[in-house]
Amino acid sequence: MFPVFIDYATPSSFESERDRQLLGLTANRRRPVRFHARVAREIFPFRLALQALGEVVWSDDSWLASEDYQHWILDPVITVHPDRVFFEAFSQDQSAYGLVIADRDLFETDGEVQTGTTNVDFTGWLWAALAEMRSSRETWLRVEPAGFEVKTTAAGGRFEAKVELPDHWVRGFLQLQAAMALPGTRVRCRPVDLLAPIRYLRYTKAKVSPRAMRYEFPPGEEARLVLEPFEEAFPLRDAEHNYEEFRAIRTWGRRRLRLLEPLLPYADDIEIYLKGRALPSFYAVRMPGLTFVLGLSGWTSQRWTGTGSFDLLVSSEPVDEVLLERALQQLGEQYTADENQLVESLGCDKPTASRLLAALCRRGLAIYDVQARSYRHRELFEAPIDEDELYPPDPRREAADQLIADDRVRVDDCSIRETRKQQRLKTPEGKVTREVIYRDWVVNGTAGDLPERSTEIVVNDTGRIIFGTCACPFFQENLMNQGPCEHMLALFEASSEQRKDLPSSVNSQS
Repeated sequence: MFPVFIDYATPSSFESERDRQLLGLTANRRRPVRFHARVAREIFPFRLALQALGEVVWSDDSWLASEDYQHWILDPVITVHPDRVFFEAFSQDQSAYGLVIADRDLFETDGEVQTGTTNVDFTGWLWAALAEMRSSRETWLRVEPAGFEVKTTAAGGRFEAKVELPDHWVRGFLQLQAAMALPGTRVRCRPVDLLAPIRYLRYTKAKVSPRAMRYEFPPGEEARLVLEPFEEAFPLRDAEHNYEEFRAIRTWGRRRLRLLEPLLPYADDIEIYLKGRALPSFYAVRMPGLTFVLGLSGWTSQRWTGTGSFDLLVSSEPVDEVLLERALQQLGEQYTADENQLVESLGCDKPTASRLLAALCRRGLAIYDVQARSYRHRELFEAPIDEDELYPPDPRREAADQLIADDRVRVDDCSIRETRKQQRLKTPEGKVTREVIYRDWVVNGTAGDLPERSTEIVVNDTGRIIFGTCACPFFQENLMNQGPCEHMLALFEASSEQRKDLPSSVNSQS
């Protein structure tokens, strides 16, 4: 368990008068940050962004709230920089992440600004009170550890707490930053084009799987979003891409996109970042002076720390500690930096600079600014991270990585096993009958020094290994009771390009 100590002078509060309103966020006294400012413009979008962040934390929807996670709530984190203010938080089940990026020119500061990172008290009561914020009133934001004298029964005396976060909770928050920086597909679309599938799902609930959504990129055409199993396609107007061959990226947890719905009517545009099949995706909703970023794990039941191919993409390669300290010092002085700046200042190559920045994210010392495509200094926790304890080595994954790096994995056959079933589906136009297709991929191959075609895996349509066999001693001793062996993991990764995302249903012939 990872302890997080918080010390609040009073609870946060919202005070509203006839011509003035004050949002007072009490900061952790152990990590003092001071930011007093009048919200000079865009009050209503600012309120909507904070409400969306609160919904990530406190929503009682089933996919975000669970009794298993309610005692592991980490208060939202605020980072004050000279040019921006960041508010970030995790959902209770770790499947969603919210980030509000506010430009400093939205605010007229009052008094000294003390930059840094701290937790703030953000209760369900405060989230509900944000609905009273009005753009017709002068609005003030105060972030400080001293506490506030307010006219409300919600305020009380000083209180301290020790939040015991499981290691997987901490890993999730840190690995998220590495996921945001991973290469992938970036799509810019109009807010109305994303609002259309969200509204479709509001009135149409699929009671049968698959319940994924597919982003398709036909060569020479606009990208489109397809909802399964209806195969209802929504064009993303003016969403350009450079794929010369047809490409489809499938992801899950589409109901969580409803968190963005209140923001879309006021957004200028949306940037969607897709990291790959069943991998994290990020939606950056850009409004005047504000950006709300929603990060989603590959599917709802997969937390950021869940096992899977996501873990293989987060590099844990050792870095030079001297260079790492110099990179951290530069980030602390400048607040922001990218790989090219580190290459110039440290005299290292670009891959080394990338590993240094990824290592800072893994240790909670940096955050990736997806909008600016650069890294920023942000010390997430008061206590330093024990990387060896938090990221214990996984010999099987490391061995699988090495097999792939040495080009010692061969896919001999990758075939589809289909099951078709007629289903009545409810749509806004009425009920329709479609033939839903369930697919498993059967992959045979060779990894390492094993005999030819000695390894086989079966991957279901959500991208998980559901069955496998191998000639290695590990499998012969444990079967699948201890999970897949290194050869299965290597074969899984090597076959990813051959396992295409195909339509989930067709019109029924009956």
